Amino acid sequence: MICYRLAGRRDLFAFPYPIAIWRDPPSSVEFVKNLAESYGAVHIYTVGDVVTRNFLSQGLVPTSVAIDEKTRRGVKVEQLNLFKRVIRVVNPPGYITEEAWAAVEEAVGGGVVIKVEGEEDMLSLAFIKLAPPRSIVAYGHYMGALIAVPVDWYRSYILKLFDYLEKC
Repeated sequence: MICYRLAGRRDLFAFPYPIAIWRDPPSSVEFVKNLAESYGAVHIYTVGDVVTRNFLSQGLVPTSVAIDEKTRRGVKVEQLNLFKRVIRVVNPPGYITEEAWAAVEEAVGGGVVIKVEGEEDMLSLAFIKLAPPRSIVAYGHYMGALIAVPVDWYRSYILKLFDYLEKC
């Protein structure tokens, strides 16, 4: 069983790791496209409704996505028919539940939309841990940046955040 709960040091999880792109779309998505090309990325995973919608609207279809269908901006993600499977999970804020972890394990294989009842934010950590080599995990920062994580370069550093999570 794999389940994690944010117990303390919330400040560490709010930091914009590691590549913060402080540009509005479409230039933020274009930046990630260029990063993916120079990095040789084979997979891009997005976490968050706004990020996923921005990628799809720019013609960059992620390998898999995690969304919760709740945003402060009232954004609706369309084009979900581009993915083969929808997995619905319950994941409260500050958690990575066992079922959410299992969904990410499946999603890294591609073609999956994870629809979260609760909050999807922490699933970025699961994607970073489970993504295959040559992957980028992209998610939105609460202050407006697009965060891009080339996992081969930063995985070992970001996984230290698991030290601040409690197993549940």
